[in-house]
Amino acid sequence: MDRRISDTTRRGFLKTLAVGAGGYALGSVLIQPMDAMGESLQENLGKVPIEARWAISSDGLVNYQLSNFKALLDTVGRDKFIETVNKNSFFLGTQSAGLAKKFEFTGSGAKSFAAMSTAMVTVYYGPKQEYTIEESTPEKVTVKCVNCAFWNAVQTRKITEDLCSTNSQAWWSGFAQAVNPKLTSTLVKARPLGDSVCEWAIELKA
Repeated sequence: MDRRISDTTRRGFLKTLAVGAGGYALGSVLIQPMDAMGESLQENLGKVPIEARWAISSDGLVNYQLSNFKALLDTVGRDKFIETVNKNSFFLGTQSAGLAKKFEFTGSGAKSFAAMSTAMVTVYYGPKQEYTIEESTPEKVTVKCVNCAFWNAVQTRKITEDLCSTNSQAWWSGFAQAVNPKLTSTLVKARPLGDSVCEWAIELKA
């Protein structure tokens, strides 16, 4: 057999096969473009409303934080847990004040701080987070959390230890100090301590 004729024929056959396969693939795309190519990232994201994305992301954050707190408590015990969470949450509160400034939250009194802090926690914990603000003056405010995503997650997972009161005190204190060193935030009621709500007393010192 002439080797040149065999190789040429083989190359021609493979070329024909490749062209035919390409034509079949192109035909599939033209006939069923969505099945062949799929939808784009933006098209898929467009099907998920912004509030649903927020709820999903915040739920993930809440459960991640809850798992970390539980693991820390189980590993180091109550005293070390309180020391660590106090330090870290105070720092995160100060950082959150910087983020609030970036979003152009304004004010330095008790009333404006209450509006800023509750807004930032809601950004983190999601659209189901609910607060009431009472005794609202520039010098003194009472803030009550009437629906808390973190506490709800604690109840769902049937965790009985207090994982949030230390964090709630420290984060709000750090936020207050960063907004105005004359502001104080004191956690006076907490659900894990047996109260029906979590409550903070915000004061602007003279």
